[in-house]
Amino acid sequence: MLRTGLHTAMALCVVAGAVGTSTAAAAAPRTHSEAAAATAAAATTLTETRLWNLAWATQPTWPSGTVRVLKLQSPADSGTGEYFLFDPQTGEVVDFIYQGDMVIHSTPDWTMMEFPPRTSTTQVRFGNVDEPATAGVYAEQTVTRYRVTNLELGTQPSIGGGTVSVLKVAKRPQVPSGGVYYRYNPATGQQEGGFLVGGDMLFETVTSWTQAQFQLSSGSTEVRYGDPRQARRGKVVATATVL
Repeated sequence: MLRTGLHTAMALCVVAGAVGTSTAAAAAPRTHSEAAAATAAAATTLTETRLWNLAWATQPTWPSGTVRVLKLQSPADSGTGEYFLFDPQTGEVVDFIYQGDMVIHSTPDWTMMEFPPRTSTTQVRFGNVDEPATAGVYAEQTVTRYRVTNLELGTQPSIGGGTVSVLKVAKRPQVPSGGVYYRYNPATGQQEGGFLVGGDMLFETVTSWTQAQFQLSSGSTEVRYGDPRQARRGKVVATATVL
């Protein structure tokens, strides 16, 4: 059973070709190297921020004005300890600015967990600030950067409410009829992964470029068009690499 998102329990159903999969081969597909060369100049960088148990708010700044911040939505259920920010990449507790002029290291008051968004993944933890690795995680700002061609950020409705973030094909590809869109792993040379449709279904192939939407947590992927039985021959229409 596949699952999507860091903190959701949404089950994904993998259906091979359930969205109009065709068994016909695409006509005269370009090779991978030709397609990659054609799209290389269009490579851009996207930054995606996902929030769990955090919401956007505003905070006054000194001496005047306001600034956007992330605010903890609900406190820890029970226990003793303090709330603090933790960087999982460095393993360190991070100080933050509260109400424009107060530097906070940790606090027992969950309503004070308001902090400016950071450029790297950050967690709100509760427990012993002197032993941060043992403290519980109660909120997270996840930051992911991608190098992409012909992709943009989008959202889909989530089965549990709210939305989920996706990468989606940005512009209609110029492709012949008779093929399908599929994902291809350039590291393994095989069809791999699928497309998220309707927030809770994962399809291995889709017939419309507007349905070519997916999530990527690591590595690289390509969106190709053609016959997935001959995955290496498909036309590359979009690419993504997690930086």
